[in-house]
Amino acid sequence: MHDADRLDRRRFAELHAGRGERMVITRQATHPVPNWRLVGPWYRWPRPGLPADGRVSRPVIQKFAGDDFIKDFLAHPQRSLKYDEVIDVVNSYQLAEAGSFAAKVLCMLPLTAAGKPAPKYEADGTTLAKAAVYRARLAPTSLRKLYQPAHDRHYLVTCELHCDEPGFPRVARNQVCQAGFVVRRRRSILPSGLSAQTVTEQAKAAQAMAAELHELLTLDTSATDPQASAGLRANALRQQALLAEQEKQANWAALLADKRDKLEAERARLQRWYDEHGVTVDIDAWFPTLQEGRTSRVYGEWRHLDSPDELVADVTGGEQWYPLFPVVPDPREAQHDAAGRTLYYGTVPTGGLQHDAGGAARFDDLMTYEIRCFVRAHHPCPPRVGKSPDCHGPLVWSLPSEAFRVAAPFDVLGAANRPITIKMPDLRELAAQAATRPRGKLSPIRFVQPQHLSPKVKDNAADGGEMGGEAICSFSIPLITIIAMFVLSLFLPIVVFIFNLWFLLVFRFCIPPQIKVAAGLDAALAVTPPKIDLDAEFSVKIEGLDTLVDPDDLHDALTTGSDSMKTRIKSDVGVDEDPAIDDLSNNSLGPIDQTLQDNAARLPASDGTLPPLPPVGTPLIYEDPVVPVWPPAGATQ
Repeated sequence: MHDADRLDRRRFAELHAGRGERMVITRQATHPVPNWRLVGPWYRWPRPGLPADGRVSRPVIQKFAGDDFIKDFLAHPQRSLKYDEVIDVVNSYQLAEAGSFAAKVLCMLPLTAAGKPAPKYEADGTTLAKAAVYRARLAPTSLRKLYQPAHDRHYLVTCELHCDEPGFPRVARNQVCQAGFVVRRRRSILPSGLSAQTVTEQAKAAQAMAAELHELLTLDTSATDPQASAGLRANALRQQALLAEQEKQANWAALLADKRDKLEAERARLQRWYDEHGVTVDIDAWFPTLQEGRTSRVYGEWRHLDSPDELVADVTGGEQWYPLFPVVPDPREAQHDAAGRTLYYGTVPTGGLQHDAGGAARFDDLMTYEIRCFVRAHHPCPPRVGKSPDCHGPLVWSLPSEAFRVAAPFDVLGAANRPITIKMPDLRELAAQAATRPRGKLSPIRFVQPQHLSPKVKDNAADGGEMGGEAICSFSIPLITIIAMFVLSLFLPIVVFIFNLWFLLVFRFCIPPQIKVAAGLDAALAVTPPKIDLDAEFSVKIEGLDTLVDPDDLHDALTTGSDSMKTRIKSDVGVDEDPAIDDLSNNSLGPIDQTLQDNAARLPASDGTLPPLPPVGTPLIYEDPVVPVWPPAGATQ
């Protein structure tokens, strides 16, 4: 028998042997799809509430912070966090030339033209390489990035249901028996004859523009950062005015607008090039594995959707879908964002345990995804007396949402949004506890060892060991914490010293600092904003006075003397040997020295009280509230 809930299976019902079922040949009934449109919420249309804009809109992914975000959304659906043009997009990098080992390296991580670590010597192993090296500059893309719940960011997909008729009236909720959405994967497909290298070359111009705009936005942040010194903010504003004048723009805002417009134009040109050369996108759907007749919550696979019909096929075919819930406002709140509208929302998954047979996770930071929403109408056949209509009507699909990727769990921007404080044990308290003869009561972590490995120490160094029999060792959590912190402190200087990765010191901030505030030219560097070439002569204001900085003098101040950056690094990480930074440029050393200066400025008070920690993460900035421009005030829908 042809059942409406089995139309996805090549339009034939399954016949199960041994169940007493008889095959009946009948004419397939067809039910027209209702004249509905599932679109984005009215408050995210270009002109809020205007039907002409709503008809072509897509479901919207709204961003939130905090664990009670759904409660806040239901109270004020349009109140969500703004997307930042740098923070909330996938960051790529653009390679810019940075000298050579034979001359002077202008970056802390020298790379080849292919983005690989650059060899320091020629093939003979002794001659410094003459080939150009490159530095990586952040180049934000236009691809949305969604952070994980561990980053204290949550996302809802929202949509609105209308009749595609004059006036764009809403569809009553009672006409819908099912609402949901699917998350699909997007894969770019290159036609034969078009290489990935050719595509990369075409994208270089947009990457360079994005990198340039990002550096300007960094300067913009320096001018408004409340944590920055007054001198740094003043010099940042001064540099903004100078750059605007050089670019023949009326002011700083006009310069940023011009750079944004040119970047958008270049991205549009790149998209046209993709279309003209046959670069397409394939769509995959996730199908959970069937285990004993039930869909697995862990195992599944991506399947390619070959045709346009499969893109809008019924989800009863096995594709995983997630529920959408209606926003039902209090009828007493006439000004509620969902009043008089059929609005739906659903929680967007950004992780989980699902993976395919090869162990590849369903969601990762390398793949691109999109969301499609759907609603199902009630079955159009009359219901039986006393029975509710079956939910077997046709589906109405939305357009796909904007494409997005999921941030990696260790994403440096995302992880900063969820600060974690680990308090180290107080040795005074532990000493007092040890004196009470606890007899193992304070050691709850037990290691059961089939073979006991016992190292030996002689003259403060490992001196062999032996393997014994079965043993059980118990440890206290404070003891494990102390050892872990010691291992981190021990290996941090080793890693940065061996691999010359001194820029990693920027990601550590200690209070009280183990270094002193420098003076002279080094102090001038502390108030120097971004977008100033430190390898050329430049001028900054210190306490209202212009100070001219010579690049050679600055390099000497950073690399020589008892108060140099080299000396402060040695003191900061606890190493005896000088860091190999003499051949690096001022532009390479400057950002690290500025961070050391920021750290050194946070000194304890005279009574020993520690200063407050600097803020971490991204500030929460909400979308501006809007009101519908249609219907006009006083009109009825």
